[in-house]
Amino acid sequence: MLGRVLNHLEALVGCDTQNPPRTIDAEHRVFSYCAEVLRGCGCRVEIDDLGDGCVNLLATRGQTETVLNCHLDTVPTSESWTRDPFALDVESGRAYGLGACDIKGAAACMLSAAQESEGAMALLLTSDEEAGQSRCVRSFLEKNTRYSQAIVAEPTHGKAVLAHRGVATFEIEFMGKAGHSSLGSGQTSNALHHASCWCARAIEWAPNDLRFNIGVIQGGTKPNVSASSARVVFGMRPQAGQCVDELVEALHGLIEPACSYHWRDRFRAPALAPGQASRAMVEAYGFDEGEPVDFWTEAALFARAGLATLVLGPGDIKQAHSADEFVDLDELEPVCRVYQRVFGDSLVGGHMNGVCKS
Repeated sequence: MLGRVLNHLEALVGCDTQNPPRTIDAEHRVFSYCAEVLRGCGCRVEIDDLGDGCVNLLATRGQTETVLNCHLDTVPTSESWTRDPFALDVESGRAYGLGACDIKGAAACMLSAAQESEGAMALLLTSDEEAGQSRCVRSFLEKNTRYSQAIVAEPTHGKAVLAHRGVATFEIEFMGKAGHSSLGSGQTSNALHHASCWCARAIEWAPNDLRFNIGVIQGGTKPNVSASSARVVFGMRPQAGQCVDELVEALHGLIEPACSYHWRDRFRAPALAPGQASRAMVEAYGFDEGEPVDFWTEAALFARAGLATLVLGPGDIKQAHSADEFVDLDELEPVCRVYQRVFGDSLVGGHMNGVCKS
């Protein structure tokens, strides 16, 4: 089975699905490859191109209320890579390649599991998770109400994760007034000064358990010109129960009263909290349960839509988005067997593998 998984992973890694740029469409090779494999094992394949690089591929076989989800897009490559990011390189028990860990290794396992099983299955492959808007999953959930359970692939070392942090990202544009730096008025009119002071206060304010991060600071033109505008993009990852609105209010309060600025919410998504139904899934399928994780996944969107949801995939989050990304070979076949177990179940009389359907 491992050989089949690696063959699929080689093909998937060879498909350039960097996001950005958002150039993936329904005709992209990654979707034609997956569609061919899935049709070959008896699946009905529907492809929905939402535009702007957002494509859903839904493969179904028989009737099931459990949908597996995996995104096929990756972050961009970088100059830090020492290997060809689009050529799978298997060495010393590891499979290297862009997206091998996040999360094409799981996609390869799912394709193999579909071929190795004959039972009912539903597999959703998406192309925009790395864009940070989750349009694919949101659109799918609006159109499909037939599923009551979801398994979302992200790197969890093959453990079933039932809880993770939420995520919220924001942008502040600080407004100033351009002028010559020799005038000294830059202390009060320099937008970059206002932005820098706010950043310092925000870092000092941030609770240790919040996971607060300033990702971008942009502005100004020259060292002898007071900056007329400055842009700060930042994010935070609250735990379940932490109120984002209260956190935002506190961050607003750190901006100097006389400062002119524009605030924009970029993306907000809830935390994933464990529930009785998701724990029942773990027990029914015989999964090994993992600890809560600090990264966010689209599992939270499935859960918010009312599905019992967990996160499960091969790999270590430390490898995600990294140069010379890899997934350990010894994690691939066990995860493939897990997905095969799910695909091997059929919905009979409203019950599946001990999980009651309502």
